[in-house]
Amino acid sequence: MKDIHELLDIRGKLDQWAQITIAKFQKELRRQKIGVTDELYNSFVSQVQQEHDELLGVVLKFKFYGRLRDMGVGRGLIAHARSLNRADRAGAAVGANVSYTNRRPKKWYNKTKMSQVYRLQEILGSDMGRDASAFVTDAFNQMGIQNIKL
Repeated sequence: MKDIHELLDIRGKLDQWAQITIAKFQKELRRQKIGVTDELYNSFVSQVQQEHDELLGVVLKFKFYGRLRDMGVGRGLIAHARSLNRADRAGAAVGANVSYTNRRPKKWYNKTKMSQVYRLQEILGSDMGRDASAFVTDAFNQMGIQNIKL
C-alpha cells in the first residue's frame, strides 16, 4: 500500500499528462481544420479514476464523431463504401454520373494518441519501474474506441 504523498504525486502527474494530451488533440484538430463549430474541440474531458487508495486509470472522453472524421466516414459515406468512393471519385473526375461523396479521412487521432501513450509510459516508468510500462502497454492494447483507460 502506497502512502498518501505517493498517490497524490502520481495523481498530479496523471492530471498534468491528461491536460497536455487534450491540448495536443485540440492542436491537431485545429491543424487539420476539423469541425466548423467548436463542439468537438470543447468536448474533451479527462478523469482520473481512483478507488480508495488505488489509482485505476485515466479516461479521456470526447464526442464520438471525431473518430468518424478520423476514419473518413459519415455524411452519407459508410465504412465499407470507402473503396467504392475511390472508384467513384475517379469516375466523377472524368464526368461520370456517380454517387461520389467528397469525404476523405483526416487522420488526427492515432498518431497523437500513441505518442502520448508512450510519453505516459516514460513518466510512470521513471517512478514505478518496468512493471508500470508493461501494465500501461497491456491496458492500452485493450482500450475502447474513444476512451483511453489506464
